[in-house]
Amino acid sequence: MNKTTTFEFPEITDDDILWVSQLLELQKDAFYGKDGTDPRKDVLKYKGSIDVSACPGSGKTTLVVAKLAILGEKWQYNTRGVCVLSHTNAARKKIETKLGNNTSAGRRILNYPHFIGTIHGFVNEFFALPYLRSHDYPIKIIDSELCERRRWNRIDRKFQIGLEKKYINYTDIRIIDTFFNLDKKKGKFPFNNNTDTYKALKKACEETAREGYHCYDDMFIWAHEMMDKLPYIVNVIRNRFPILFIDEAQDNSKEQSEILYRIFIKGNNPVIRQRFGDINQAIFDYMEAKEATTDKFPKKEIKRAIPNSYRFGQRIADLADPLGLIPYNMKGQGPKNPLSSRMLEGKHTIFIFDENKAEKVLNDYAELLLEIFSEKELREGKFTAVGQVHKYKGDDNKPHHVGHYWPSYDPNISTIDPKPQTFVQYIYAGMGKADMIGETFPVVEKIAEAILRLASMSKNLNITLNKRHFHRYLLQLLETKPNAMDYYKKLISKIAVLRKLPTQEKWEKRVAEKIREIAGRISGANLSGTEVEEFLSWNQCLPAHNTQSQVSNKRNNLYHFTKEGKKFDIRLGSIHSVKGEDHAATLVLETFWHNNNLEKLLSWLIGDKTGKDSEGNRQQSRLKAHYVAMTRPSHLLCLAMKMSSFKDIQDGLNKTIIKKLVDRGWQIKFVK
Repeated sequence: MNKTTTFEFPEITDDDILWVSQLLELQKDAFYGKDGTDPRKDVLKYKGSIDVSACPGSGKTTLVVAKLAILGEKWQYNTRGVCVLSHTNAARKKIETKLGNNTSAGRRILNYPHFIGTIHGFVNEFFALPYLRSHDYPIKIIDSELCERRRWNRIDRKFQIGLEKKYINYTDIRIIDTFFNLDKKKGKFPFNNNTDTYKALKKACEETAREGYHCYDDMFIWAHEMMDKLPYIVNVIRNRFPILFIDEAQDNSKEQSEILYRIFIKGNNPVIRQRFGDINQAIFDYMEAKEATTDKFPKKEIKRAIPNSYRFGQRIADLADPLGLIPYNMKGQGPKNPLSSRMLEGKHTIFIFDENKAEKVLNDYAELLLEIFSEKELREGKFTAVGQVHKYKGDDNKPHHVGHYWPSYDPNISTIDPKPQTFVQYIYAGMGKADMIGETFPVVEKIAEAILRLASMSKNLNITLNKRHFHRYLLQLLETKPNAMDYYKKLISKIAVLRKLPTQEKWEKRVAEKIREIAGRISGANLSGTEVEEFLSWNQCLPAHNTQSQVSNKRNNLYHFTKEGKKFDIRLGSIHSVKGEDHAATLVLETFWHNNNLEKLLSWLIGDKTGKDSEGNRQQSRLKAHYVAMTRPSHLLCLAMKMSSFKDIQDGLNKTIIKKLVDRGWQIKFVK
C-alpha cells in the first residue's frame, strides 16, 4: 500500500458543542466563555493539525473528552478510527473514565476501530510484539527491572565483580539494536566490544530475549526494525488511524517523539494530529531525562493557547506564572467553590525554618490548614506536601529529600505508578491508592501483582505475565491449585478487605513462606536465592518512626494529624507523583538537587525574573518541576524554605527579600 485513502474530518458545529456540554453536565457557555471568545470553542471545531498549549486547571482533559465524544457520535467509518495516545496509564485512565461514564458516543471511541492507550502500549501492539513473534521471540514479560536483573544474573560472578568495581550494575546495560549490541545507560562502557565482558553481556541480553523477557525501551528498537524492513506498514497504520490525538504532549521523551513522528508524520500522507499539553509542565521520570528534540511541542505556526484556569484564583496564578518557561499571563478564574469562610482562598504562606527543624514543618502546615479550612473541608479535601527530590541519593545536604521532613516517608510507594522493591511495599502501595479513592481493589491488584512478580523470579517461568487485571489472571492460574487458591483468597480477605496486616513475627514465620508456596505453584519451581529472599524480607520496608503524639504513622505516606477532635491526612510525595492532580492545599518542600531548589528560584518568587530567559537545562528543569507543584492547589499554596536562603552578607535576615515576598502576596511564618 503506497498511500492512504481519502479521509474527511467530521464537521463540528455549535449545536454539537451545546450537545456535548449538556452531556458532560457543563454550563452552556463552558466552551464559549461569558463573552463568546473562549479559545476552547475554536479548538473543538478545528479540523486540521493543531498544538493546544493549555495552562494548569484549564480543563484540557475535558476538552479532549468533549471532542472525542462528538467524533464518536458522528463517526462513519467501520474500519478506520481515532488514535488517542497519552504518556502515562494515569492519563489514559482519566480519558477512558470520563468517556465511559458520560456518553455512549464516548464509549464507542473506547472500542474498535479506535485505540486509546499509552505510547508504549500502541507501539507494542501494532509494531514490536507482532515483529518479535514473527521472529520466534516469545513474550513472557515486558518489565525493565525484571529483564535487567535477569540479564545480570546470566553472566558469571567474575564479570559481575569486575563491573561493580567500575561502578556498573544491572540497570546500566542497554541494547541499542536487534543484534544485541550494547551501550551504557549514561556515558560509555570502560571496555570495548572485543572483550570477554562485553561478549558475556551481549550473550546474556540475547538469551534473556529468547526466554521472553524484554525491557520497555527494547520495544522501540524492534518497532524501528519493523519499519526498516517493512516500510509499507507506516501507510497501513496511517490509513487505519487518520486522526491522532496526543494528550500530555509535553511529556514525550526524545525516543517517544522520534518514533511517533516516524509513524504518523514523516514523509508523504501525514495524519491529522492534534496535540494537547503544557510545555511548562514537561517533567520526566528522572531529572536528567532528555526531552524531545524532534518535532517539539508546541509548533509556533499551529499553536493555540488556553491561558485561563478554573482551578485557582488570580493570586495563585500570579505567584506561579513567572516560573513557567513561557508564561501565559494566566487568568485565574477559580476556584469553583469558595471556602466556608466565604473567602475564595487562604493566606498563601512561606514557612521559614532552621535546618535542624525540618521535621516541625508539617505540624505548622497542619495548624495552618486548621485555621483556614472547616471540619467538613478538612475531611473531604486533598492536602499534600511534595518535593522535587523524594529519594535519598547519598547527599548530606539537609533537607535533601522529602524524608527529611518525615522519616516514615517511603519513596518506593509514592509515585504515580509505584515500583516497590519488596512484597510488603506492594501491599502499602496498594493501600495508599485505596485510601485515596475509597476502594479495595487497588490493594487486591497490588497483592496479585507482587505474587506474579515473585513467580517471575523462577529461571524456568512457564507463564506469560499479563500487565492488566493481575487479580483476574492470578485466579485463572490458580484454578487447578485449590490449596494455593484458598490461601490466596484468605490473604486478600485479611489484608485488602479487613485491613489486618501481619506483624513482622507472623510475616517471617508463616506469611512469607505461604506466599512463596503460591508463587512456586504458579511458576512450577522452588523459589530461592538472594533476589527472592530480598523481595520477601520484612526489613527492606521502612521502619515505623515515632513522632509527635498527635500523629499516627502509616506506611501509605499519609501524615495523619489530629487536634481537638479534628482529623485529616496530608499526603507526602514527589512533585512528579502529583502531576495532573487537583489539591485543596499544597505545601512545596525545599529539597536539594545540586543546590537548594527553592532558594535557586528566589528571583522568580520575588518577581525579579519570569520565564526561562537564558537559563540552562538544570535550572529549566527546576522551574518546570516547581511550576507543576505550585499550580496544584485550588485554595492554598505554601512553600517551606531554609532560613539560610534569606541571610544577607552580615548573616542577618534579608529584609528586602522578605518585603518583596510580602508585596507579592505571601504570608511569612517562622517555624519554631
